[in-house]
Amino acid sequence: MPEKLTKVEFTNLDKILYPEIKELTADFVYIRWEGDRKKVDGTLGRVEVTKTNEIEMWAKKMKDFLKEVDEVFGYFSKYYSGNPTSDAEQLIKLLS
Repeated sequence: MPEKLTKVEFTNLDKILYPEIKELTADFVYIRWEGDRKKVDGTLGRVEVTKTNEIEMWAKKMKDFLKEVDEVFGYFSKYYSGNPTSDAEQLIKLLS
Protein backbone atom coordinates (compact mmCIF):
# COMPACT_ATOMS: atom_id res chain seq x y z
CA MET A 1 0.00 0.00 0.00
CA PRO A 2 1.42 3.44 -0.88
CA GLU A 3 2.40 5.79 1.92
CA LYS A 4 -0.25 8.40 2.81
CA LEU A 5 0.54 11.99 1.91
CA THR A 6 -0.17 14.54 4.59
CA LYS A 7 -3.26 16.71 4.04
CA VAL A 8 -4.05 15.20 0.63
CA GLU A 9 -7.28 13.32 -0.01
CA PHE A 10 -8.37 11.42 -3.08
CA THR A 11 -11.75 12.51 -4.42
CA ASN A 12 -14.30 9.79 -5.05
CA LEU A 13 -17.50 10.44 -6.95
CA ASP A 14 -20.38 8.27 -5.81
CA LYS A 15 -22.00 7.68 -9.18
CA ILE A 16 -23.18 4.56 -10.91
CA LEU A 17 -20.60 4.99 -13.69
CA TYR A 18 -17.62 5.17 -11.29
CA PRO A 19 -16.16 2.32 -9.26
CA GLU A 20 -16.23 2.64 -5.47
CA ILE A 21 -12.86 3.62 -4.01
CA LYS A 22 -12.17 1.97 -0.68
CA GLU A 23 -8.63 3.22 0.04
CA LEU A 24 -8.34 6.37 2.14
CA THR A 25 -5.37 8.56 1.32
CA ALA A 26 -5.39 11.10 4.17
CA ASP A 27 -6.13 11.34 7.87
CA PHE A 28 -9.53 12.93 7.14
CA VAL A 29 -12.52 12.45 4.82
CA TYR A 30 -14.57 15.22 3.20
CA ILE A 31 -17.99 14.28 1.83
CA ARG A 32 -20.01 16.66 -0.32
CA TRP A 33 -23.58 15.62 -1.02
CA GLU A 34 -24.78 17.13 -4.27
CA GLY A 35 -28.07 16.53 -6.01
CA ASP A 36 -29.85 16.69 -9.31
CA ARG A 37 -30.62 20.34 -10.12
CA LYS A 38 -33.24 19.15 -12.59
CA LYS A 39 -35.21 17.41 -9.80
CA VAL A 40 -34.58 19.72 -6.83
CA ASP A 41 -35.19 23.47 -6.75
CA GLY A 42 -33.48 23.94 -3.38
CA THR A 43 -35.19 27.24 -2.61
CA LEU A 44 -38.50 25.99 -1.22
CA GLY A 45 -37.26 25.41 2.34
CA ARG A 46 -38.48 21.83 2.49
CA VAL A 47 -37.41 18.32 1.54
CA GLU A 48 -38.24 17.85 -2.13
CA VAL A 49 -36.61 14.45 -2.68
CA THR A 50 -36.45 11.96 0.18
CA LYS A 51 -32.86 10.84 0.82
CA THR A 52 -33.43 8.81 4.01
CA ASN A 53 -32.00 5.56 2.62
CA GLU A 54 -28.92 7.32 1.21
CA ILE A 55 -28.28 9.21 4.47
CA GLU A 56 -28.57 5.96 6.45
CA MET A 57 -26.03 4.35 4.11
CA TRP A 58 -23.67 7.33 4.47
CA ALA A 59 -23.97 7.24 8.29
CA LYS A 60 -22.72 3.63 8.19
CA LYS A 61 -19.87 4.60 5.84
CA MET A 62 -18.93 7.52 8.09
CA LYS A 63 -18.75 5.25 11.14
CA ASP A 64 -16.40 2.98 9.18
CA PHE A 65 -14.30 5.96 8.04
CA LEU A 66 -13.92 7.08 11.65
CA LYS A 67 -12.23 3.78 12.45
CA GLU A 68 -9.45 4.76 10.03
CA VAL A 69 -9.24 8.57 10.08
CA ASP A 70 -9.26 11.34 12.66
CA GLU A 71 -12.07 13.48 11.24
CA VAL A 72 -14.92 13.36 8.74
CA PHE A 73 -16.26 16.60 7.29
CA GLY A 74 -19.38 17.01 5.18
CA TYR A 75 -21.45 19.50 3.23
CA PHE A 76 -25.03 19.06 2.04
CA SER A 77 -25.93 21.04 -1.06
CA LYS A 78 -29.41 22.54 -1.24
CA TYR A 79 -29.85 20.38 -4.33
CA TYR A 80 -29.36 17.09 -2.45
CA SER A 81 -32.87 16.85 -0.96
CA GLY A 82 -33.91 20.48 -1.01
CA ASN A 83 -33.32 21.05 2.70
CA PRO A 84 -29.68 20.75 3.86
CA THR A 85 -30.57 21.49 7.49
CA SER A 86 -32.93 18.52 7.60
CA ASP A 87 -30.30 16.30 5.94
CA ALA A 88 -27.64 17.29 8.48
CA GLU A 89 -30.01 16.80 11.43
CA GLN A 90 -30.95 13.34 10.16
CA LEU A 91 -27.28 12.38 9.73
CA ILE A 92 -26.31 13.69 13.19
CA LYS A 93 -29.14 11.69 14.77
CA LEU A 94 -27.95 8.52 13.02
CA LEU A 95 -24.37 9.09 14.14
CA SER A 96 -25.31 9.74 17.79
